[in-house]
Amino acid sequence: MAKISPKQIPALFGSALGLAEHAKLKFYSKRANKIQQKLLLGLMKKNKSTVYGKMHNFKDVRCIEDYQKNVPLSYYDDYADYVQRMKNGEKGLITNSAYRRFTASSGSTGKAKIIPMSLWSEWVCQCFSFSAPVGCAFKYFRKHGRIIPPQKGLLTAEVGLTKLDNGKTVSCLSSIPLVNLKPLVPAFATSPKELQFVPDNTKMDSHYLKLRFSLPERDVSYLGTIFITTLESMFFYMEENWEMLCDDIEKGIINESIQCPPEMRAKLEKRLRPNPKRAEELRREFRKGFDDEPIVPRIWPNASWMYGMGTGAIAIYQKKLKRYLGDIPTHYLGYVASEAMMAVPLELDSFEYVMLPQNGFYEFRPVESEDYDNLLTIKDLEVGKEYEIILTNTSGFYRYRIEDVIRVTGYYYESPKITFCYRLNQIANISGEKMTQQSFDYIVNGMSERLDELFIGYSIYADHSTSPGHYVLLLETAKEIDKSKEKEYAELFEELFCENNPSAKPVFKNGSLGHCEVKFLRHGTYDDYRQVLKDRGANLNQVKPVKFIDNEERKEFFFSHIIEG
Repeated sequence: MAKISPKQIPALFGSALGLAEHAKLKFYSKRANKIQQKLLLGLMKKNKSTVYGKMHNFKDVRCIEDYQKNVPLSYYDDYADYVQRMKNGEKGLITNSAYRRFTASSGSTGKAKIIPMSLWSEWVCQCFSFSAPVGCAFKYFRKHGRIIPPQKGLLTAEVGLTKLDNGKTVSCLSSIPLVNLKPLVPAFATSPKELQFVPDNTKMDSHYLKLRFSLPERDVSYLGTIFITTLESMFFYMEENWEMLCDDIEKGIINESIQCPPEMRAKLEKRLRPNPKRAEELRREFRKGFDDEPIVPRIWPNASWMYGMGTGAIAIYQKKLKRYLGDIPTHYLGYVASEAMMAVPLELDSFEYVMLPQNGFYEFRPVESEDYDNLLTIKDLEVGKEYEIILTNTSGFYRYRIEDVIRVTGYYYESPKITFCYRLNQIANISGEKMTQQSFDYIVNGMSERLDELFIGYSIYADHSTSPGHYVLLLETAKEIDKSKEKEYAELFEELFCENNPSAKPVFKNGSLGHCEVKFLRHGTYDDYRQVLKDRGANLNQVKPVKFIDNEERKEFFFSHIIEG
């Protein structure tokens, strides 16, 4: 082992906190079945005097079976009015737990939701989304005979808070760890606070500004994002605009073409100094290109790990990110929803997440069954099977249908190990083929490999206006491709469609499903749509890729960005 330097002490302290969280999860997992029942009965006792608790006889719940008999399955609409009243300061509606924040979904997969967050849930989120990943990194480096390096990283997250009249705040779940550590952020992030803590309505060129402050730093040791799509998009921007970035680093300026509020620009420019030496060092590497060797290890030789969500709908983007990163290991954060953090990985490069038995009560429906009267608990699950997960969180949502499907990959003591598969409400079905988002991810990834092309993003539109109905695949490609190639791409898309779904070939053959189309999108389409969502108030840390065009607004936007012949 190498000698420890003083600069490594903060990283080692963070690692110790992370390893402590891993030890706590081991303790909970060894007793997961008892903890699940204890947590549920504790919630019933604490909340029996609430409006919701009285309505559903929480006082009579003595076991899991009582709970399932007395309390119905629920959706967000069952809580929307209560949440609004909580925002106005009312208490005792759905929970008696102490809370100081609400979390917000982006609205990118449906209407926006506001969810109360108990102090306990906030604490679990803080520990397992900030400390625990560093513990995973420490274990990775120790396994490879190294000491974790000093932690200074490029963070893509932008934290925005809305303060309510009652003193509570509204933010996305992923913002909370940084909010709680705001004074310490300059110690572990390359960006100034002005770029990390940004009012939601701020219009600025985030990719440029984050890169403008990270590229001059040679000792970047990790990369942090919420969804890996954001980081991939940022590096694609870097590939397209490295000459401007290097010129501005050399001169010590923010380019005049960059959108940035005047007051913020003035503050940021005070932090900049001309750096011709680093600018030339970067130019040498950028001029070598981006295809032969990954660029990140060349411009940041100490970059040794990253974190960001990369499963389910966005796993396909990991391949594109690998082009920039090489073999840098990744912490995939876990299975997290605005309602709760539910599962986390215990090592880097793992897509298996251990469920957190202390942060919610979980029920499961096998996807092949429509029986919601006999839901399973964590002790009843079979490895290899897929289940819809139903959540009771510690913040006032009971038997709540998130409409997510997970697959059980194993057990960690008594806690299931899972991976996220898809959302139930994101299944396309024109003629009985029942395509899931996971299936489309697999098909498009196969197209990328077969064609040796990188795709910035894709969206599927199930066109029912034709007879028969058919699928339209909209692609934004990394390189410009002649529109005449659309037919070739469509034929490959349909071929892989049939290979992936045995029920598809007969419906194509008998004419009940029309032949597939492919349309190429203009460069920058997905970044443009992210900006549209941001302008509406969505937090970009929570915006997921638009995989299904399932409403008129999305249809109008994406079809208006198709490359014309």
